[in-house]
Amino acid sequence: MKYIFTKKNNWIYLTIIIYYILLQLLVYFENASDKSNIHDLKDAFWYSIVTLTTVGYGDFYPVTFAGRAVGILFVVGSLGVLSYIISKLTDNIRRYMDYKKQGYFGTKMEGHYIIIGWSSFTNKIVEQIINANKKVVVITNKREDVDLIKSSYPTKNCFVLYTELNDFKSYVKANIDKAKRVYLEFESDTDTLVFAINLKKNFPNVKGVIVLNNVELKESFKYLGFDFIVSKDDLVSKFVASYIFEPFVALYTEDLIATSTNEDQTDIVQLPVEKGNKWIGTDYYDAFVSMKKESNCILIGVTRDGTIFKNPKDFIIKENDLLLLIANVLEKQNLKTSMY
Repeated sequence: MKYIFTKKNNWIYLTIIIYYILLQLLVYFENASDKSNIHDLKDAFWYSIVTLTTVGYGDFYPVTFAGRAVGILFVVGSLGVLSYIISKLTDNIRRYMDYKKQGYFGTKMEGHYIIIGWSSFTNKIVEQIINANKKVVVITNKREDVDLIKSSYPTKNCFVLYTELNDFKSYVKANIDKAKRVYLEFESDTDTLVFAINLKKNFPNVKGVIVLNNVELKESFKYLGFDFIVSKDDLVSKFVASYIFEPFVALYTEDLIATSTNEDQTDIVQLPVEKGNKWIGTDYYDAFVSMKKESNCILIGVTRDGTIFKNPKDFIIKENDLLLLIANVLEKQNLKTSMY
């Protein structure tokens, strides 16, 4: 019982008591006049509600001096009530919009990609995902990142969740179980490894991409079930070396791995072979020739059960394979149309 009488509740009880006393006084004063239209507590209550809400129907009103004095208190009180209601409504709307901006209510995205942490590097990754017309969720623990991300990318394809990175319970709001892949990278490989262990502990089926500085930890992440582990040093060194002795190959490679934004830009794309696809049961070479003739797409490989077959010979395409092709945006669209 002692918890019922808090400071906030005391104010509520006191207000109710004063309000009830004023209603009784109004009835008492008005009953003293034959011209009065306020005869009982019900009439007084209706008059007070109409006055406090500033509606003012005029069907009930005090006629005595004392009754009007009580009425003035209701009129003055209406200003406070109205201000309180508007203030609370404004605060609630502002709080709702702030919660929504921070991803408090979650997302229903499926087949999306999740980026954990925000930096200039992950910004470039998100840009590529958005350019590919894919959906992405960015999880950040910095409040200032939220406005930056929101202003940079369309809400339709980009959802932001503001939370502590180790608060794995909140990751449900990112619909992580329905995500295609998660990308995570921290300043040190040790931090990345510890985080990856906890992530897998909470979401065993999550698939992720890991970027490491020390490639020797690659096996540790594979043991956790992460299939795609990238070494920054390896990747950068290969590109730099290619620019040194094969600069045009490097330029073309850079263009291929970047997402096309214009119809004439070319990149490497992957298309799933789903039920009803006309290439099911077709020899790889025949599919290669037909795709080149019909859509000007170049078939360069097939992925099956996680294994990449690069330009294979005597290879029959099956359902659930992934076709790897070189194509621009328009060519890719034409091929998708002609596949079924």
